[in-house]
Amino acid sequence: MARPGVTYLEVSNAAQQLVASRRIPTIEAIRIALGGTGSNSTIGGYLRTWKASQNQTQQVATKENLPEELVATMKGLWEMVMNQSEEIIQTIKQDTQQELIKLKQETGQLQQESGQWQQQYKQIKQERDGFAHEKSVVEQLLADSKIEIATLTEKQAGLEQQNQEKQSHIDELQRQNNQTQANLEHYRASALEQRLADQKRYEQQQRQYEQTIQQINQELEEVKKENMLFQQQNQQICFDVGNLKIQFDEVNAQHEDVTARFAEIRNELTKKEEAQKYWKDQSDTLAIKFDEQNKLFIELQTKHAMLIQQSETTNNEIKELRKQNNALANEKWELGQEKARLYGQLKQIESVKLTRA
Repeated sequence: MARPGVTYLEVSNAAQQLVASRRIPTIEAIRIALGGTGSNSTIGGYLRTWKASQNQTQQVATKENLPEELVATMKGLWEMVMNQSEEIIQTIKQDTQQELIKLKQETGQLQQESGQWQQQYKQIKQERDGFAHEKSVVEQLLADSKIEIATLTEKQAGLEQQNQEKQSHIDELQRQNNQTQANLEHYRASALEQRLADQKRYEQQQRQYEQTIQQINQELEEVKKENMLFQQQNQQICFDVGNLKIQFDEVNAQHEDVTARFAEIRNELTKKEEAQKYWKDQSDTLAIKFDEQNKLFIELQTKHAMLIQQSETTNNEIKELRKQNNALANEKWELGQEKARLYGQLKQIESVKLTRA
């Protein structure tokens, strides 16, 4: 197989140089001229093709009555121009195809990354909506907790007021009891003389007073029990208020964490939106480069057309040179005829001189 870099143009140019230097173009000589590269089979195949083309050149030179060197030179120039043009076009096509493939790959990668960014954006948006919903729920719980704390505080204030009213009632009952006992003593002292007469009435009143005192004491015990119950309820309410304050602090801490997380997600979303904008700008830049490469390819096609036009001009010049060569050949033939005629006249003059002598 041919090694990279060895082409028919290089072998043809090396053979032309060897012929120009009066040397025979062999496989070994061409390999030396190419710097020791190329295999025998590759160089031999290209050399046979070149020799076949040289035989055609000799036939054209003989047929058109042109110098073989001129035909070989013009053909070599033509092949060199065509090969160089073809190589330039192939190189440009390969570069353009590689650039197109690269641009398509980059565009596909950018589209894939854009899809991933959009999917992440949707996921982050969903998370943001979820956090917003959680935030609203936490805020609602916080508001409900505040309302419940206010209700319990108001209830505690009402219970304290009721406790104060009960305590005032107890104080009033105790005062009435003391007043009753004072009145009883007063009655005992003042009605000592009437006690005998009014013993029955007094004992009856005393029993009534004792019943009243017993009733008052019972009411006092009930009020004390109610007071103790109110105090227990007050302690339970204070305990509940403390628990609600702890829950409120926990909910507030959760609300602050959710707010901080929401801010972090918003910052991350902003960064990802900026990254998505950056990749979109890169995609636009690559599209602009693709358009520039396409314009360059069109310009190279135009240059290729110009080279073809120049080659046609060269062909026309070759045809003109052929016509001039034909004209020179005719003049040469006429000069030969004139030379032969003059040579015959010269022979006649010499024969005349010999005859006279």
